[in-house]
Amino acid sequence: MLAYASGNFGKALLFSGADLTILFLLTDVLGLDGARAAGLMLFAVLGDLVFDLLAARLVLRWRAAGRGYRWAIAFAAIPCGAAFALIYAMPALGLHRGWMLATAILVFRGAYAVVDVPHNALMAQVSRDSRARGRVSGYRLFFSTASALAIAGVLTPLVQQAGHARQFGALALTGIGAGLAFALTMLLCVWACGGQRGGATALRGDCIAVPLREPMVLGMGALALITGFAMPCFGRMLMYLGTYVIARPGAVTLLLGAMTVGQFGGVLGWTALTHRFGKSQLLAAGHAVSAAGLLVFALCTAWPVGQMAGAALIGFGFASVFMLPWGLLADAVDVVEWRHGRRYETGLFAFYLVLVKASGAASTAMIGWVLGALGYIPGAVQPTGVRLGMLGLGLGVPLAGALLAMLLLRRFTLGHAQHARLLRALARRQAGAEPVSGSNLGFEKSSGDGVTLAGGRALSAQARHSMSRSIAAPAAVRS
Repeated sequence: MLAYASGNFGKALLFSGADLTILFLLTDVLGLDGARAAGLMLFAVLGDLVFDLLAARLVLRWRAAGRGYRWAIAFAAIPCGAAFALIYAMPALGLHRGWMLATAILVFRGAYAVVDVPHNALMAQVSRDSRARGRVSGYRLFFSTASALAIAGVLTPLVQQAGHARQFGALALTGIGAGLAFALTMLLCVWACGGQRGGATALRGDCIAVPLREPMVLGMGALALITGFAMPCFGRMLMYLGTYVIARPGAVTLLLGAMTVGQFGGVLGWTALTHRFGKSQLLAAGHAVSAAGLLVFALCTAWPVGQMAGAALIGFGFASVFMLPWGLLADAVDVVEWRHGRRYETGLFAFYLVLVKASGAASTAMIGWVLGALGYIPGAVQPTGVRLGMLGLGLGVPLAGALLAMLLLRRFTLGHAQHARLLRALARRQAGAEPVSGSNLGFEKSSGDGVTLAGGRALSAQARHSMSRSIAAPAAVRS
């Protein structure tokens, strides 16, 4: 589980690093206006809508040919790292044209999708136990947070310096180093995590066309939109807030460091709690903590110590926000298999990734458009309206997202005990002599008022009612 989770160090180094700095790179380093930068990010949105689905189709084809998730990750790791290095070397190479930037961004995000889809889908095979999946989610975020230290301490300051002092050479070397570190991390991850579990059983019925009318799928889709669009706005706007609102550019590194320290604490705290509490409960609590941290930060824009405390509290909450949806998604694979008789493993992870990454890119594009509409001029003293708009984007949007997520998560009631019963029912079904059709969801009618599982075990009406309550209803997101 640790070997698998270590891949998140490399993934977060590239994707989170680009997510936090690429808009600033386009506007303040390469000199694009807010509207053009937003247009490039919208182009990336359209790419993300396609890339993850294409990556999922490739992975399914490779798996059918005997090449599993690990092979796909190793195949795309080096091209992805090279594309990232090119993006951050473009200022030094003098490549400022829009089509060049768009091509480099699309190549990077396309190659990243071929790494990201199989690595995330592999989580459903690492463990099938609900508590263990909570721990794996924590391990993943631990490595992601470790990479955040490198982003806060190296990549973000260099992007700022490149914007102000035009130090493009150091920026290019940093991009090359990050790309190499990513490729090495992913190759070591797939080598160390060993063979996959599940084999043909995990592949059975897997496809891209997931059941979009399934309540659990709809709920995970809504959660993906909130997680991708709203919550990262604080990090995306932090460079603007520190430079133009707080008027202390050097504080950005300190605030990112405080948020990272809080996230480390959150990894330890939330992971320890996953043994006792359900993932949906802890995820709702994480959004509540994030909302509290955002309010503290908003009230302390003139008090540096309060800003650091608010950033640390936000990081503690974000540990739950970004770590636990992956465990819920792995559980959703089991729920959908129970209700539809097919294991949409690759398809569900691709569906979630499409929404998270596309909404994230849409959020970045929205920020660029809003800044452009407000009259933002890179490097200049910003008027009051622009600074208020920056506060709304960096604090108001994620606060609204946290409140919406808390309301949504009230409908997620699948706990550890219910999931364990679900796994036992799936095991009985798979042990049956006859295949289970999606029309009867694994049940066959028997004499009297009971039903019979595919394995031949009769259930009374009372047991059927209990099964319905503990598996079907809690697993769904009731609207």
